Amino acid sequence: MKTKKYLYSLIVILLAISSCRKDDNPKLPGLDRVPQPLITKDASHDVSISALEPESFSASFSVGLHFPDDIAPQKFDVVVMKNENKSNVKVLKADISTFPTIVSLTGAELKEMFGTEIVLGDKFDIGVDITTKDGKKFEAFPVVGAGYGSGVSAQPGASVFVRYEAVCQFVIEDYVGTFEVVEDPWGDLGEGSTIEITSRGTDELIFTYPIIDARPIIVKVNTGTNTISVAKQVIGNYGTPPDWPYGDVFAETTGGGTVNYVSPCDLMMTLNLNYTVGAGGFGAYPLVLKKK
Repeated sequence: MKTKKYLYSLIVILLAISSCRKDDNPKLPGLDRVPQPLITKDASHDVSISALEPESFSASFSVGLHFPDDIAPQKFDVVVMKNENKSNVKVLKADISTFPTIVSLTGAELKEMFGTEIVLGDKFDIGVDITTKDGKKFEAFPVVGAGYGSGVSAQPGASVFVRYEAVCQFVIEDYVGTFEVVEDPWGDLGEGSTIEITSRGTDELIFTYPIIDARPIIVKVNTGTNTISVAKQVIGNYGTPPDWPYGDVFAETTGGGTVNYVSPCDLMMTLNLNYTVGAGGFGAYPLVLKKK
């Protein structure tokens, strides 16, 4: 009996489907052909904002078309959204109709545009409002719903938006000068004392210990991650035999980036140094410095 009921239901469904005509279905809405923007940062200018000196920010980016041979827009308007607040989007440059076009942006412009200081963690998203040839407008950051870029950003080579964020950037000039010793259990420097740090190039910091035959201690900075390292090197010695029978003292960082890093927002440097001599080692000790 159940088999007959199921067969009857299937026949009814098939009849219903076969009786439908294509003219009975509502027509699909028309599709709009919208050009896809291509926005790319100029790596020769700032790619992020220094939270310590936001007024020094100076960026440049290109506004073009992802498919240059496809239909062109009537115009692009470059817009900026701060901290993902879609109700407060500002126009940076309007009526772009030549592609690609280079657009510049400074910290002063951002401050004036939004009327507030730039602080650590502020995010500025750059996009374009698109006006098509027939006058239809598609917003990058609409107050309601998702922007047009949400479904195309995963395409190879696509870049519908760019972001500039206020971060603690390492700037080597900031780390040159007098530093206070915050922590030094090894004891050569002494907490509260000061040392001078100099630099070499864009990613090396140099200082010395106040010991006999002191040698420069070279700190290598990974400017992309703010981690630092000291390759094994002689830092000096504590005298001659019999007072000091061990010869030169070596130091090198140990423990990786979790204990060896610079903190540019606080202008601090933390090293975990392992001290050794030819006969053996003394263990690792932290050294924490802060700029005065």
